[in-house]
Amino acid sequence: MYLVKIGVLKCNEGDILADDVYSANGTNLIVAKDAVLNTYILERLMDMGIDSVRIYGSMEDEHHSERSELQLTYKKLAMHTKDIFQDMVAGKEVECSRLSAVAEELYQSFRKDSNIVNCMSEIRNKDEYTYYHSINVSFYAMLIAKWLKLPNEEIKKALLSGLLHDIGKIKISDSILNKADSLTPTEYEIVKKHTLHGYEIVKDFDYIHNDIKEAILMHHERLDGSGYPFRYTSDNINIFSKIVAIADVFDAMTSERVYKNRNTPFEVFKTFQIEGACLYDIRIMNVFMKNMANYLIGSKVFLSNGKIGDIVYIPYQSFTQPIVRIGDAYIDLSREDTLKIMKML
Repeated sequence: MYLVKIGVLKCNEGDILADDVYSANGTNLIVAKDAVLNTYILERLMDMGIDSVRIYGSMEDEHHSERSELQLTYKKLAMHTKDIFQDMVAGKEVECSRLSAVAEELYQSFRKDSNIVNCMSEIRNKDEYTYYHSINVSFYAMLIAKWLKLPNEEIKKALLSGLLHDIGKIKISDSILNKADSLTPTEYEIVKKHTLHGYEIVKDFDYIHNDIKEAILMHHERLDGSGYPFRYTSDNINIFSKIVAIADVFDAMTSERVYKNRNTPFEVFKTFQIEGACLYDIRIMNVFMKNMANYLIGSKVFLSNGKIGDIVYIPYQSFTQPIVRIGDAYIDLSREDTLKIMKML
């Protein structure tokens, strides 16, 4: 038996408490250790503001508990990000400590838990897309900076660049951001202004480094000069803008939106390989694909033949066509012209 910390909402009738549970102020015993949980006890715990308890469980339960805890942290950080964005846009004084606290918790959570990739895939709140997307991009940007072996302070700059990159979108109407149909040329021009809006929001905050402000302004610039807002080419785009550009596109393409279905990571890798050399820093892009592939090993996938398999290996030479195990059979998708991954499970 293992001791498992779990949210009260995740408890089941019949679970057994591993500790005494006290009131929030620690003075009153609510439920004693070894009590068998039932609906009444669970409702009382929730009424008393008890969010989580420890129970006896199996190794599988412990893994589930850790996953639930991570999801709770992820959701909480997204809402903290929303509060900070809204205060900044409203012109309120946002203390450096608030932003630093969110960044530090993100850094610590991401640094120690590889399950975050699956967590981000599971929690895709369309109504709060900007904030969850910001959390995701900060994670990918942090990883890229680590994989590039940047100093620790630069890694945290990358994380903050990802967290704040879309803050300007809060000034754009939800009716445009969440439009189910294609944007009109006029609407697209409005959306493109989010980079300028974002820069205007943060430009007077002295505690936000200029490198981060530039990333907010220029994460849609592209190396061939086809981006916006200034159509800059490579030499005028800082490394944090280049990092966020890749992180932003990867998360946007693998997210479910009101106007499109999500792509698999392998479809995004293919897009990077076809178009990326002209648009993105090829060194950063290749480092991202090579290392991101490791996070996908072990994932379950639904194939075009209707079967479910597990990714067991992703060849460095072919990020888009992994080796998939179905039962006892191993299938090399690079040798199967008619078989492809339809979605991640």
